[in-house]
This record gives sequence, C-alpha cells and structure tokens, in this order.
Amino acid sequence: MKKSVLVALAFAGLMGTAQAEVLLSEDFNNVAALPGQGWVLDNESQPPGPVATWFQGDPETFPAHLGAPNAYIASNFNVAAPGGTIENWLITPEFSTAMNVVVSFFVRGDEFEGFFDQLAFGFSTGSADLSAFTLGRPIVVPTDAWTKITVQLSGQGAGATGRFAIVHTGDADLSNYVGVDTLRISAIPEPTTVMILGIGLAGAALARRRRT
Repeated sequence: MKKSVLVALAFAGLMGTAQAEVLLSEDFNNVAALPGQGWVLDNESQPPGPVATWFQGDPETFPAHLGAPNAYIASNFNVAAPGGTIENWLITPEFSTAMNVVVSFFVRGDEFEGFFDQLAFGFSTGSADLSAFTLGRPIVVPTDAWTKITVQLSGQGAGATGRFAIVHTGDADLSNYVGVDTLRISAIPEPTTVMILGIGLAGAALARRRRT
C-alpha cells in the first residue's frame, strides 16, 4: 500500500484548487541522459567513495515505483568512503516559480537492520550552485514501500525561476541504499490555504537490507 506524506519547507507553501500546469515530469527511465536534459548530479561526499554519484536503479534491490523495474534513480553508501559523510546532490532543470509550485516524488530505502538513509530537499532561485539552495531538515526514508513526498513553495512573482534539489545525506557507515522515482513539478495558479511547516516524516522505518 502506498503512503502519502505531506512535507513543506520552512517558507510558505500554498495549495491551489485551479488546474495545475505541469512544469517538469521525470520517471528516471534513463539516468545517464539526465545531464543532457539540464539535470545536475553532483557528489560532494567527503571523502568520496567508489560510486561517482546517482545511478540507474537496481531492480534486484527493489523495483521502480512505475514502469520498467529499473526505471528509478538511486544512491547508496558507496558514494562516500568508509567513515565519510554523504552529500550526493540531484538537482532539477530550471523551472518557473512565478506561481505557487508543488513538487511531488516517491522515495524508498532498502531494508537492513541498523542502517537507514536520509534525504534533504530544497529550492534555489534558479542557480545550480549548491550554496544557492535552502534545504530543510533531512528525513529518514521509509523502507517498506514507495512513499510519496510533497514539497510546496509559494509563488515568487513574474519572471522568477527556481531549481529543486534532493540530497542523499548522512554518515556513510550508517547508510544503505535509497531510490527516487516519479517526480512531478506543477504550478498552481490559485492558492486557497497557506502553511508554514518544518520538514517531517511520520512512520519512517530504519531496518533494511544493506547492499554492497
């Protein structure tokens, strides 16, 4: 059974009732093609490990949320060396933030007792420079099923643009394997409610099977 979890950044997020305009849709069928489509994959883990950055999902670990079994993007503890700190960035192409924006995607971790994975999320004002992003607190990724995450950003006015980042983070020695799938970014023309929340995730399991 799919879970749906609402996540909002510390700045205001607004939901709308009008029909959403899809700004970006990505199912991660071909991770190798992402840089040519404006995505940025940047592993800043210290010290770096044997895995360069995000990679095509492994269907033997778990299958994709939708589509072909390997049609998702993944990161694991090997992006940092043993004893290191993971900081593996996945940044979208630039999109309009003139109206209220809703970002949704699915996440899942792999089960291994005593190990867990964390993701942080946030926006920039259009720059791909890592220092330009405002990130919320990391969440622990659930492991029993693909879980929907929704992140909201209030409209920034005519001509404004942004990028959205997902960052695999945490201690390499305590981390395992995490997948991201079915990402959608939509513009919502007419807000009806305003929420200012911290990032949170209920019911996140820690136990999962660690992959080498």
